[in-house]
Amino acid sequence: MKTLLHLIQPLSLIWLLLGLWVLLQVWRRRWRELLLPGTAWLILTVMTCTPAASVLMARLEGTYPPVVLDTLPEADAILCLGGGAEPSLVEPSGLHLKTAADRLGTALVLLARKKAPVLVLAGGGYEEAGVMHSESDQVLGALRQAGLGTEAMMSLGVCADTRDEALKTAGLMKEKGWTRLLLVTSAYHMPRSVGTFEKAGVSVLPVPCNYVSSVHRIGDLRWLHLPHSDAFTVFGAWFHEFVGVLVYRWRGWL
Repeated sequence: MKTLLHLIQPLSLIWLLLGLWVLLQVWRRRWRELLLPGTAWLILTVMTCTPAASVLMARLEGTYPPVVLDTLPEADAILCLGGGAEPSLVEPSGLHLKTAADRLGTALVLLARKKAPVLVLAGGGYEEAGVMHSESDQVLGALRQAGLGTEAMMSLGVCADTRDEALKTAGLMKEKGWTRLLLVTSAYHMPRSVGTFEKAGVSVLPVPCNYVSSVHRIGDLRWLHLPHSDAFTVFGAWFHEFVGVLVYRWRGWL
């Protein structure tokens, strides 16, 4: 029943129907008509029916090894990069948690274990009716509303990108006299983040989290399976970082 339900989902239906059409053209030996649709079916099969996207992501996530929290040295502050939440005008808390919310969870655990006396929240934002809504401000407000926010937490306000987060953090460190931070972000985002922060003169200890590849999440490498849309999300995150590194190097930010 699960397999049948999976097959009637839009992605699986597209893959199945396109595959049948490709087989029909092969049987009829219509090679010219087969070229573009066949290429499309092959790309779709590799991306959604194999662990190709997860293998790419796992290599990126493996740049920095997983950490054991108890062995982490203490630092002056914990910096949690944005991406794990977004302001919401309809959620009761004013906050919508996203797939990268592991960043916030990891940062709170580090603070609870007294790995640093201060937690700094970063993130982007958006404008609505002339009002700028900040991710980090909303996260901080939600934590305080839940009784978790303390004076040991602060927000960087609206940051345009990772480079902006690094520059604002560099200024804060100079102001506070800090010398070392625990940098918390998704494992796949860590290589670009560490390079950007070091370029800005910020010394960081990487704390990667939010592993999204199936290789790291469950150790699963099923080489052939029915199409799964999660592969698009994983590949999209990997491709975003791949292009991001190229752009940051071109701009001299890495």
